[in-house]
Amino acid sequence: MLKITYLGHTSFVVESKETSVLLNPGIWNGEAVVPDNLDVRVIIATNRMDDALGNAATIANNAKAWILGNEETIEKARAQGARPWLLHVLRPDEPYEIPGLKVTAFPLKRRSPEANEDVENLGLYIQMGKMRVSYLGDTIVRGPFGQFDTDILIVPISGEGVFGVKDAVNLCIDASPKLGIAMRWSSEEQTTKFKKYVDQFASGCTPLVMEPNQSVTAEWAAGYEFRFTLS
Repeated sequence: MLKITYLGHTSFVVESKETSVLLNPGIWNGEAVVPDNLDVRVIIATNRMDDALGNAATIANNAKAWILGNEETIEKARAQGARPWLLHVLRPDEPYEIPGLKVTAFPLKRRSPEANEDVENLGLYIQMGKMRVSYLGDTIVRGPFGQFDTDILIVPISGEGVFGVKDAVNLCIDASPKLGIAMRWSSEEQTTKFKKYVDQFASGCTPLVMEPNQSVTAEWAAGYEFRFTLS
């Protein structure tokens, strides 16, 4: 069984019996989305921007958790005081594995509105037990993610330097996940359209728009029946 808890913006905790992973503990509107004392084993930031990396260094030092990211992200975490032995560079197509977790990163990109430039953003293919999760972070391109066998897809929908609703829905159609979870929206209109169009066009995919601190648990019952519960 896999549990995914939404913390806000693009921040999620993904948990199994073996381990836990914090994704993008960003700073948003000047405030940390994730508390400094969160207890996790692995932290992954998909890019070096503050709304992705956030207070990862403090969380990692407190929890003795690894921080994973591309070279720019890891160097920024080091400069922010993360202990060097907790830092690990995720290189494209090179899986990172510990008991209960396998993560493969793929180079995507996001748009930085402040600098009007593209920034490398990692898309993550996460395997925990029998569950496969695709997490695209703050991406504006899909890369290879439409080709992967994915049970749960987590994707931005705001269109502000990242995917818009149309891009997210098209990826739900092509990747055929059982759950399509929206993140980084900026209006109720976007979430309404995402749910409506996924229901209409992405056969077999259930759209989810979660509230902060809401969780979904998912499992393959008897090895072939996908079940989930939202709480």
